[in-house]
Amino acid sequence: MITTVCLNPAIDKSATVDHMQLLEVNRLRDIRTAIGGKGINVAVVLKRLQADVCCVGFMGEADERFFMRGFSCEQLCFRAVLVPGNVRSNLKIIDADTLAVTEFNEQGAQVTPAALEDLTKELYSTAEASSYIALCGSLPPGCGADTYRKLMQTLPGKHWVVDATGEALRQALEMKPFLIKPNLAELEELVQERLTTRDMIQAAAIKLCRAGTSHVAVSMGSDGALLTDGTKTVFAPALTVLAKSTVGAGDAMLAGMLYGLDRGETVFESLRYGIAAGAACVQGGGAHAFHPEEFQRLLEHVTVTEI
Repeated sequence: MITTVCLNPAIDKSATVDHMQLLEVNRLRDIRTAIGGKGINVAVVLKRLQADVCCVGFMGEADERFFMRGFSCEQLCFRAVLVPGNVRSNLKIIDADTLAVTEFNEQGAQVTPAALEDLTKELYSTAEASSYIALCGSLPPGCGADTYRKLMQTLPGKHWVVDATGEALRQALEMKPFLIKPNLAELEELVQERLTTRDMIQAAAIKLCRAGTSHVAVSMGSDGALLTDGTKTVFAPALTVLAKSTVGAGDAMLAGMLYGLDRGETVFESLRYGIAAGAACVQGGGAHAFHPEEFQRLLEHVTVTEI
């Protein structure tokens, strides 16, 4: 089983404009509203791949019914710790000309120490039997930067996967996770260095492995992805697909890798699954438009080579 953690869920609203114009009226089309947050997105893709997955996270009381309806539609297990107030809303505007995404994200509902303690207990009981536990996304108000690190201390020896940013990721590294999955910008923030070549990206990822994490997978958008354990490094070019949106591609990539690992693939072979899942997401237009059939078709076209 796989457990994903989503401490800061969101109501994701996305819309497309033909050409974004600042200080002008922009007409929205293809408006979509869905349950979201990185941990939820990862779980949705995994469930559509028929993996045994459950998501644990906070839930604003005011939006519980909306979210539970969404989980029911996806036939997705969600263990919620309720907190007062609303779930945050995120707005993503996609420029149809360039596929550039402009995001407007709220912070999220306030979390109390008591609620965090309840969440920790829920995670322990849910994830105790899990092969992989993925900590995904931003932290809501009330959760310190050490939150992921402290959660990892509750189940030592597990295969922890971290897809986070900034200080939360930096502190999680102290617990020596099995895998982290930064994108290029997040890797640059982590190592405090501008990385302009693949060799530089590889060197930065290897440095993180030597600092404690077992594996680093760097997603680089249209430039593909790189995965290293500090000794062996592989590279997979991105697949050429007709892109509708890049929203959720990183979440789908992580879901694909977890799916491969859960099937018994090596971490390096799992990169194939991640590339195919990310491409299927881009082609479909988001995690909630992910089609397993397209994933299986695209998987045959992924190449992974050692560098």
